[in-house]
Amino acid sequence: MDREIQIIAPTPKPKFLLDGSKLLPNQKRVAAYCRVSSDKDEQLNSFDNQVDEWRQRLANDPSVILVDIYADEGISGTSEEGRLEFQRMIRDAKAGKIDKIVTKSISRFARNIQTSINIARELKAIGVEIYFDNEHISTLDPSSEMLFTISAVMAQEESRHISDNVKWTFNKKKKEGVPMVSSNLLGYRRDPNNEKNLIIIPEEAAIVKEIFELYVQDVGTNEIGRIMQSKGYLTRRKGTKWYNSTIEGIITNEKYCGDLLLQKSVTIDFLNHKRVKNEGIEEQVYIKNNHEPIVSREIWEKAQLIYARNREKFRGTNPDSRKYASQYPLSGMLVCLECGDTFKRRHWTQGYATPRIMFQCNGYVLNYAEDKCGAKPISEDIVLKTTVEVINRVYFDKGKALTKLMNNIALHTEAGNIQEQIDDLKREKESLEDEISDVITKKQNTMDEIEKIVLEKQYKERIINYRELDMKISDLECKAREAELSKLRLLDMSKNIGGQRLTVETLTKPIVNTCLQAIIVVNRHELVFVLPNNEKANYLYIKEKRASLVQHTPLLEGDATLERRYRNEHLHYKVVLV
Repeated sequence: MDREIQIIAPTPKPKFLLDGSKLLPNQKRVAAYCRVSSDKDEQLNSFDNQVDEWRQRLANDPSVILVDIYADEGISGTSEEGRLEFQRMIRDAKAGKIDKIVTKSISRFARNIQTSINIARELKAIGVEIYFDNEHISTLDPSSEMLFTISAVMAQEESRHISDNVKWTFNKKKKEGVPMVSSNLLGYRRDPNNEKNLIIIPEEAAIVKEIFELYVQDVGTNEIGRIMQSKGYLTRRKGTKWYNSTIEGIITNEKYCGDLLLQKSVTIDFLNHKRVKNEGIEEQVYIKNNHEPIVSREIWEKAQLIYARNREKFRGTNPDSRKYASQYPLSGMLVCLECGDTFKRRHWTQGYATPRIMFQCNGYVLNYAEDKCGAKPISEDIVLKTTVEVINRVYFDKGKALTKLMNNIALHTEAGNIQEQIDDLKREKESLEDEISDVITKKQNTMDEIEKIVLEKQYKERIINYRELDMKISDLECKAREAELSKLRLLDMSKNIGGQRLTVETLTKPIVNTCLQAIIVVNRHELVFVLPNNEKANYLYIKEKRASLVQHTPLLEGDATLERRYRNEHLHYKVVLV
């Protein structure tokens, strides 16, 4: 029997429209995609023209069934993110609702090579064609893939040039002092008659002033937020919730004292438009006295010192414990001698007829199963009573503790010649810069090899000296800041404490922050109070040095007793300087 070969013609799978009707064999379900990258009038006109053109062209073709026109307005083509219509179109294509996508050009479809090629290949694998009208390229045509790839590269390069042009314009405006200010900056709006100026909105400025006034009185950001909410004030985004970050953003914004810092963030990739904080990536421009301030420079600088002090104090602590650090007088103040973690305020019912407030080591709670810390809880009442007794003895009894403390702080703040030293070193540095420049010029101009060797040696010596000067200047500037913080603390002591002895009821967080650096819990019957003698003595410093601090010779010591109904509580305390 002879073999027979029969050719079986392909039978296309039937396709259906959205209304359920069957598609004719010679018809295709076509979608058009349109996009413009900005919402300027000329771009929007182009956008409308794209939509109208495709609607007319596809309506006049009997072989085409128009599925939809997918259109993104004012969206960049370098990323899929934010292009909702583009994403919907791709989902519909993968769901089998579209046979062909038409678009004006590759640059309208995407300006990212990876996006263009990946999507084209994914859709090609399921038989969906993309047709680029300007380039006359179809992704189903095998001969067009190289041309498509080259065109996609060109589209991405065009996007990079556009990004570079925008960046150049921004840098030009930056150097001219034109503020790039958000329209919802609380207290300011850009002057419509002068783009370099900001005008004050009085109603909002009053809120900003109140926030600064509270903050320089050492009211915490949590409490300031509650005050703003209780008064019904709206945030810059017209919200009613005032978060810590909202208050901190206002406190640290230099615009409120009349200055302007430009280029706070930078775009690191023109394809995904990701912006990051500008920490040494690109140059910044700082303009002093650029516009009318809302708060005085004195108030703003004091706020920055308090902010720096608070950040330094709680740096490195557990984020959960920092969350409540400004709510209660002793929050974040107690440090465990055994593990170095802070104590958290907890409601305690175990062994008591009525609930009590106890301080318990956070390290004990978090590592209970591993038995890394055996610190016992301690009653808040006895700690508060002892803290009040210590502050009264140190600051009101006029004893040797206060005298020694004030002498140390006065000695620390006698730094009037620090700035003179800095100025002298800066002048020396400038002179050295000139010398380095001369050596470089001579080295470039000489043809004598021996002289080149001598000049190279001189260059290296001067560079070493230059770096040493830099380090000296940095150290002195750090000392100057510490001196300023110490002066601020000295002023706060007299302001916050006032002339009356404290009670448990009048003890506040600002007073505790001013008078004490930390309280080291030796055990549930012994505390060591550390007085603020060294601005470097932040939480990490206290944690590292806690064992040696409890061994310091005390300025004073004593015992506190809290009377209870069934059993009195006793506590021994010592007071030391860092």
